[in-house]
Amino acid sequence: MADVLRVSTERLKEVVDLTERIQSLIRRAKIRHGLCALFITHTTAALTTGEIGEGTEQDLLDVVEQIIPSIGFRHAHDPSHAWSHMAASILGPSLTVPVTDGQLALGTWQSVLLVELDGPRERAVHVTLLPT
Repeated sequence: MADVLRVSTERLKEVVDLTERIQSLIRRAKIRHGLCALFITHTTAALTTGEIGEGTEQDLLDVVEQIIPSIGFRHAHDPSHAWSHMAASILGPSLTVPVTDGQLALGTWQSVLLVELDGPRERAVHVTLLPT
């Protein structure tokens, strides 16, 4: 089963928890065991897993900003958002999460996160569920 999640972000940089939306797709597809493959089709947003709440979303964004220094980017299209291209490349566009007993096999504090780096925008996350 394949589907596309449309996510409207609200800020220039933000973290959006997609876990429940993906879990709903798994319930609807009646997948008990398998894999959930996720891919975001944008070069200025990324997917990862992490904790939500108590400021950890902002901590993630702060760490990403510290990792990538402000340099004289040569991005010809628009140097003002070149940083977001670099951050998205480092974080990555895809995730694969096991599905066990009809649930994403995430750790206690793990969530599936979309990391917006150049918003606000509408983002598309392709979700492919592969039953086993």
